[in-house]
Amino acid sequence: MYSRITEFQTTSKTHCDMIVAFFQNVMIPKHLKNGMLSSEIYRVSDNEGFLVSSFKNKNDADNILKMGANTINEVKGNIKIKFVEGERVFRGDQ
Repeated sequence: MYSRITEFQTTSKTHCDMIVAFFQNVMIPKHLKNGMLSSEIYRVSDNEGFLVSSFKNKNDADNILKMGANTINEVKGNIKIKFVEGERVFRGDQ
């Protein structure tokens, strides 16, 4: 299992609402159809949040990132985006 965390920071609450809606309605459904296993969006503040996306392996994660690179660049504007990723080592569930 491979995970990618996409941290984002926008310039306003409205801009953050727009990027969250874009992730929910455009990007995540497209990526789920192309091999992403799951994705969750978390809000940290009015203008910050992060996505946690899971993939079978790094190759799948990289292919989906390449597929969405142009789209991300189009909507990026003044949004700061940072990626943190790696292999899952442990998962605890109840």
